[in-house]
Amino acid sequence: MTSSSNGPETCPMCGQAANQWEVVVDHVYHGRPGDAVYRCHSCDVRFLYPGLSPEEEKEFYAKEFEKFMATRAGTEGGWLSPETHVRSNAGEVARRMAYLKDVLPPTGRVLEVGCSSGFLVSELARRGYDCVGVEPSGVFSTFVRESGFPCFDALEDLKNAPEAAAGFDVIMHYYVLEHIADAEGFLRDQLSLLRPGGVLIFEVPHANDALTAVYDIPEYKDFIWVISHQWYFSKRSMSYLLGKLGPSFEVRFDQRYDLSNHMTWARDGKPGGMGKFTDKIGAEVETLYKQALISAEFGDTLIGIVRKD
Repeated sequence: MTSSSNGPETCPMCGQAANQWEVVVDHVYHGRPGDAVYRCHSCDVRFLYPGLSPEEEKEFYAKEFEKFMATRAGTEGGWLSPETHVRSNAGEVARRMAYLKDVLPPTGRVLEVGCSSGFLVSELARRGYDCVGVEPSGVFSTFVRESGFPCFDALEDLKNAPEAAAGFDVIMHYYVLEHIADAEGFLRDQLSLLRPGGVLIFEVPHANDALTAVYDIPEYKDFIWVISHQWYFSKRSMSYLLGKLGPSFEVRFDQRYDLSNHMTWARDGKPGGMGKFTDKIGAEVETLYKQALISAEFGDTLIGIVRKD
């Protein structure tokens, strides 16, 4: 890592001057010459600069995002078909519900921002929640509406619609915040839509996950820094951001990917190993490995929970 004067004049998260930064990588996946990821030593956030313009970003998410994700996730993600995406994320539903059961109210109105194919809102609706979605992808938003849920192309569209007038008991988003240029404003908008006593729940990738901070796998670092991510958060930088909002909050760790996946990265230098060796090493080993990474704070996911007074 080296210092650089090619970024913006101040950290876009905390406002510290450029002499507080270092360059994490000087190139990003699907990026262009000049795109780089910087780390601010003051607040510990990693940020992309210069990245996509607002116009390029809007075009990217409306028309290109599923194909972009398919090149990264391969067939495992199901990104090229909403129906396949729902089936591919059954495990994600189970993982999220394992901790949501202790965070969600017994009933209420739920908004998921960036609901993709609607696989989670469908499960929550099955459990009795009244669900609304926001999804910028034309393919996925159409599928969600055809599945019977109100779904808006943008949060701004929802804010001006009758569905927002009564407020929400829960607002959630998964792997969305890292894509948003104005992360603080994005969260404040959602808090304004929460009813008193409501809860905001979200997940983001962890900048200090095991593949980066423990194993230091070069191919993974070439893969993980991407043009679509404005931010990469650690526990410290996430706590800094949430502390600016005022309400009580907590930051938790989770681990999405298993030991088989990490073994594949170490051996082959590529993704796609989920469950590959589970029949040989055993499901208990996979579970214990995930738990160990979470306990050591090297999990690949940060969970933010913000409660509104």
